Amino acid sequence: MARGPFIAVLGFAFAASVASSANAATTWDYYLYTGATHPITVLLKGFTEEVKKRTNGELIINVRPAGELPFRATEVVKVVGEGQTQMGSASPGFVGATTPIATVGNHVGLIRTYDDMEKVWPTIEKYTSKHFEQAGAKILFHWSWPTQHVFGTAAAQPIHTLEDFKGRKLRTVAPEEAVMLKRLGAASISLTTPEVPVALDRGVVHGLISAAFNVVGSNWQDQLKWVWVSELHMGGPNYELVNIKAYNALPANVRATLDQVAKEWTGKMNQTIGAQDANDLKALGEKYKLQLVKARPEDLAKLHDVMQDYWDAWAKEQGPDGVAMMKEIRSQLGR
Repeated sequence: MARGPFIAVLGFAFAASVASSANAATTWDYYLYTGATHPITVLLKGFTEEVKKRTNGELIINVRPAGELPFRATEVVKVVGEGQTQMGSASPGFVGATTPIATVGNHVGLIRTYDDMEKVWPTIEKYTSKHFEQAGAKILFHWSWPTQHVFGTAAAQPIHTLEDFKGRKLRTVAPEEAVMLKRLGAASISLTTPEVPVALDRGVVHGLISAAFNVVGSNWQDQLKWVWVSELHMGGPNYELVNIKAYNALPANVRATLDQVAKEWTGKMNQTIGAQDANDLKALGEKYKLQLVKARPEDLAKLHDVMQDYWDAWAKEQGPDGVAMMKEIRSQLGR
């Protein structure tokens, strides 16, 4: 081959190689603490599929449900921050040891509904984001589990008043819930999701604090007999984290698309979860025959009084950011 044509072919091959490299897909792993068939996993898979579609396959995010990777839900901030996975789902019930300021939504009586959370989310984001960023992670988007209630087995009578908590053993996922139970004369037991069915069956716990959406989604309803419908607190915000270096390494157009889909998914998830939770609570009573006991307003007011000094004590433990955040949230919600 003559030198000129050879150089031309070589140049074409190099250009094609560069173009191919430029268009090569970026592949991420996304750690979830929910199981493969859980409704949350299904929704978050929908998020990753939408990202792949709208980036024309330039960003592929592989969902890794609970058990697929050798990590615990309590490790997610560290795992994402260090880049062991590029994304991870951080429940406020599991990140208290690593990012305690992010558990503000777990305070009993403070943030009770989706409307409450919408009002205060900008404040939460403002104060928590810097703490995640110090660990190498960024909040990509958020959503919330529904309002939390108390569920019980046949081993104990339904709760009707705050006095009925005395002597109960309930599964919790948040230290703030444990404080409430202690103040009401009950005991808390921390269990991972897979441990719950066995604990209910063996009477290790008399019940648990959760949402109807999670009870039905986890298929625990057959082991439960009653619900104290009480709006204890929202199960959130749940933070969807991304490794900062991986995020910044994305091409600008891919990053912009990821941000747009993430922004949309907060509303989509909250709307979907909220509607399903209402249906699940109704189904627990009508289909699964659980006794639904609506909390008395006077008991909820008393619970507010019992817990509010702890809100401020907790805030002081978090330092200036915690104090400022709690002050703003209480002002925004009138509590």
